[in-house]
Amino acid sequence: MVIPNVFQTQDGSFIVRMFGTDAPERDQPFSKESAEFISKYLHQDAITKVNGTDRYGRRLGILFVEGQDINLLSIRSGYSWHFKEYSKDKAYADAEEYARKIRLGLWKLPNTIPPWKWRKNF
Repeated sequence: MVIPNVFQTQDGSFIVRMFGTDAPERDQPFSKESAEFISKYLHQDAITKVNGTDRYGRRLGILFVEGQDINLLSIRSGYSWHFKEYSKDKAYADAEEYARKIRLGLWKLPNTIPPWKWRKNF
């Protein structure tokens, strides 16, 4: 799910699209749990490494709260997919493989459908 997250950064507050991740859509299984996970980090002091903008003009960024890469944590904890079409980050790929292997988060569900495929079908 493309959640416009508002983070308080060293540059002030702005909306950030989490680079390299894709979370379940609102009408997709596990969307509530994914949104609850990320909401723990909203409105906290953060550092954002901005990687550019998406086609909607949102900043794409890697979010760091207390030095921790929240994008990576989201994938590793099974709250989002590594969005391989736009990110070739090996750490993110390894994080998804880890979450899948031990069936964390959304990987507990049978027959998970990535959000980019879900959006095309629904």
